[in-house]
Amino acid sequence: MQESSIRSDIELRAPVAIAVGAGFKREIASLTGMQNFLKEWPQATRGDSYAKALRACEAARTGEIDLDKARQAFLVFAQKAGIEWTGADPVAVLREAKIRRNRARESRAQSRHVPG
Repeated sequence: MQESSIRSDIELRAPVAIAVGAGFKREIASLTGMQNFLKEWPQATRGDSYAKALRACEAARTGEIDLDKARQAFLVFAQKAGIEWTGADPVAVLREAKIRRNRARESRAQSRHVPG
C-alpha cells in the first residue's frame, strides 16, 4: 500500500447519531469522527462489533471498502453497545414510566377501597 492511497478525512452522507449521556445526542459526521470515537471507547467494553467497526473504518480510509460499509459497521457497534440514538429522551421516558407506575398503583389502591 502506498502512502498516497490513504485518504484524508471523508464526510459521511448522513451523520451517525449516538447517545452520549442523559438525553444528549452526538452526531458523528466523518470517518475520522468515527475512528476517534472508537479509539476513545473503554477497553474493558470493546467486543467483536467494536473490532469490526474499527477495522472497517481503517479499510475505508485506505479505500479497501466503501465508506457506507464502515458507517454500517459503526452503526452495528452502536446498537450492540446500547448507544444508538433512538430519538427518545431517556429522562422523559423514565419520567413517563414513573407516572404510569404511580397511576397504576393509585388505581389498584382505589379498587381495593371501593365498597362492594
